[in-house]
Amino acid sequence: MAAKQKRLTGEERRKEIIRSAMEVFARKGFSGSTTRKIAESAGISEAMIYSHFQNKEDLYAAIIDDKLKRNEQLFFPVEAVRNKDDQQVFSTIIRNFLHHHSGDTTFIRLLLFSALEGHDLARMFMKGPMTRFFTFLGDYIQQRCDDGAFRPVNPVMAARSLLAMAFYFVLLREIYVDPALESISLDETVDAIVSTFCEGVRTKP
Repeated sequence: MAAKQKRLTGEERRKEIIRSAMEVFARKGFSGSTTRKIAESAGISEAMIYSHFQNKEDLYAAIIDDKLKRNEQLFFPVEAVRNKDDQQVFSTIIRNFLHHHSGDTTFIRLLLFSALEGHDLARMFMKGPMTRFFTFLGDYIQQRCDDGAFRPVNPVMAARSLLAMAFYFVLLREIYVDPALESISLDETVDAIVSTFCEGVRTKP
């Protein structure tokens, strides 16, 4: 006799729906995805989806909230900021970004589809988590400029430039499969990005 399948709790079922929705959106985009396809991926009925989420917008918000809860602490190195440890601040952010997205591009693909299709999820993500992150990082960069450790730079541009290097590396290696980047290690990548950024912003003796 086959083992009886474990019945999921309401919270477990909700997480499974979120995971399935992310995978479907990342493969097919938003215009090509339906609640029926999400339900099939999760092995449930469409009605089950609507018992957990009022509408698609509610599901999109849940996807962002899920990513934020699991990853926010990775991108806010508060202790290093308090100590004004530039190397630790930037290395922590870049290492965690690369570690999280290398090998699993589901969320990046999802955001790309969302932006290209003019979908609300990308805007929701930018107005929420990304705005908080860039404000956090920009404030730190401005503080270091005020301290005289960094030359005068635009903190808005500088914060985005730092993350852009890591994002584009993941895009080239994981999405475009650039063969020139296949053998480069995580440590080497972090060091290259952080040293390049620091050389550009630090005050010259």
